[in-house]
Amino acid sequence: MTQAPLLPRELQLFAVAILVSFIAWLVYLIRYHRLGLRDTLLWLTTTAVGLVVTIVPETLRRVAGVLGIAVASNALFAAAFVYVLLNLVAMTASLSGQAARSRRLAQECALLRAELDELRERVETVAPVSR
Repeated sequence: MTQAPLLPRELQLFAVAILVSFIAWLVYLIRYHRLGLRDTLLWLTTTAVGLVVTIVPETLRRVAGVLGIAVASNALFAAAFVYVLLNLVAMTASLSGQAARSRRLAQECALLRAELDELRERVETVAPVSR
């Protein structure tokens, strides 16, 4: 008994076009320094995996079988959930790092401002500015 195709040919071609466009957009954003390579590595990897599954949908059936999932679409849903979860955690970690750096820079700026004010006071006591 042959199984029905997971994706109709038109939907498969449409999905491939969308995923290739998305990869091209990511490369464009990296190339023009709008996104860092480290931040988009997970996006590129997971999109490439999605492209492979779209081009060869039988891999989804095989993976579902290995994982003991009876319906391939359930495996796809689980994979999509993991995809979103991984990207969310990666972006949260990146944002957390940026917040820590921003806080450190604000603290250093405050210390430098205090030091500058102290130096100005010293200069004014040594040589008062005539106005």
